[in-house]
Amino acid sequence: MWLLLLLVAPSLALHTLEPPPPAPVSRNIPQERWLTVRLNQFMAYDTKTFQMRYYYNDEFAGNNIVIFVGGEWEISPGWVRAGLGYQMAEQLGAGLFYTEHRYYGKTRPVENTEVENLKYLTIDQGLADLAQFIQYVKSDEFEGGKYKNGKVVLVGCSYAGTMATWMRLAYPHVVDAAFSDSGPLHAQEDFPEYLEMINTAIKEQGGEACLSSIEEAIKDLVALFEDPAGPAQITDLFNTCAAVQATPLDMATFFWYGITETFAYLVQYAEPGDIKEACDVLTNPALGNAVQRLANWTTDQDWNKPCIESRYTQVLADHRDTNFDSEDSVMRLWTYQTCVEFGWYQTTSGNNQPFLSAVPLEYFHQMCKDFFSPNFDEGKLRHGIRRTNLMFGALTHMPDHVISVAGGHDPWSPMGPNATHGHSQSPVIVVPEASHCQAIQAFGLTEIQELEAAKQAVLNFMHERVLGPLPPPVDGASSLGVSLMLLVAALAVLF
Repeated sequence: MWLLLLLVAPSLALHTLEPPPPAPVSRNIPQERWLTVRLNQFMAYDTKTFQMRYYYNDEFAGNNIVIFVGGEWEISPGWVRAGLGYQMAEQLGAGLFYTEHRYYGKTRPVENTEVENLKYLTIDQGLADLAQFIQYVKSDEFEGGKYKNGKVVLVGCSYAGTMATWMRLAYPHVVDAAFSDSGPLHAQEDFPEYLEMINTAIKEQGGEACLSSIEEAIKDLVALFEDPAGPAQITDLFNTCAAVQATPLDMATFFWYGITETFAYLVQYAEPGDIKEACDVLTNPALGNAVQRLANWTTDQDWNKPCIESRYTQVLADHRDTNFDSEDSVMRLWTYQTCVEFGWYQTTSGNNQPFLSAVPLEYFHQMCKDFFSPNFDEGKLRHGIRRTNLMFGALTHMPDHVISVAGGHDPWSPMGPNATHGHSQSPVIVVPEASHCQAIQAFGLTEIQELEAAKQAVLNFMHERVLGPLPPPVDGASSLGVSLMLLVAALAVLF
């Protein structure tokens, strides 16, 4: 009867978004190109191949290479025309590339996403694709060997940051240095820390009254579900796509799409002032009671338009669609990866979160079975998580020549490195109050001194590993030392 405990379910869709591409700076029009790669990178007798898409900007091309690594999203040209990776390519005299992960976007190794076809969607295959790509770019086949003797730098955020770090671990002979922004490194089945970090961010940026209002609204919503007339009121207040039903799975679906995902998106992608602005609405008594205020705010968010889905049967149907062009195709693909390799299920089993009632881990076990097949059970999930942590060392082994940045209010930060995991060859910088994937934006675009200092430290780190030591400034201190001095007071840095 665990379903009776359901109140909210976490958003997996949050992890399938490309970092918002920056406004173009480059006048160069990136070239869209394709590379033939192996379908099964680990079976010599399997000769099947597919076309992997990438973008290329040769604006600063010397002989070095900067690769912006694509994750669980469709790539776009923006990240080879602006951003910190673009500035890094300019600094290093490098060709700038953006690779698309197998199965995502237009890189489609198979006809559809039926379960049998998903067996080639793994972190191992994705890393091997990157290795093949690097070998190709450094070969005579690519522009006559232009990059043959150059050094290779990877840049990635979120899951792509994970990949950048693990590429240096798995393929150190083809990757010279890597930068990971907000990359989780520890696979974990139950991940209650995600919502607890949301609690922390709201408390510190929005105030205790905001948390109290959210908790009051959730309690009152639960009471409304128990009232015969309550579901109709909820349907009207929250503009659901169909009449809300007071069944455990439909209640969970409503809270998932309408409540939990909305707060997760707010905090994970928060810009300065966003959380306070939301809390001003959530605590304003002139806007009605706690439930009305919550409804006003959630329905006003773009990602909840035109309506909030509350039907589990509809969610299930959407995620069983095996067409690559279906609306929820990317979500289906990422869910598959979580079910076989990572877990990361953001339950409410933690005590310090405002959503009150538990979302049992069994809900996500059931989701894996419903989306794919009964064979995707707890044993398969746990075996995959153990393997991931065994193969890549989780947080117990940081490869050298990797610099990592984590946000102090990033809900993903508990699964990524902090200052205690860094060492002289792989520093870790924690930026207070920053959230997810904010350090990959271009240097000079924010007034947050700690974040700007972290970006400068990343650029200096790459300069030293690709071009050599920085020339000393007038006062005799190295530029890297200056940037790190700016970090000492506000950031957690371990060199």
